[in-house]
Amino acid sequence: MNTAAHARDAAEDPHSREHVDIDDKASVDRWAKALGTTDEALVNAVQEVGTRIDRVKEYLGQGGMGADQSAG
Repeated sequence: MNTAAHARDAAEDPHSREHVDIDDKASVDRWAKALGTTDEALVNAVQEVGTRIDRVKEYLGQGGMGADQSAG
């Protein structure tokens, strides 16, 4: 399985324990695309909740950076 497909599969799994490496631009791009968010929102989420994709998804889905962007 290629890395983009793997990221998509992990992004769809609500219990995924995959990790995003925010120091790797390709990783950030791949995960942001798989999660349907921006690179900036993904990095901010990781800084708030850590690198695990399940936690990042929960953060983004429950307000997180998305709420900050829509409030303006």
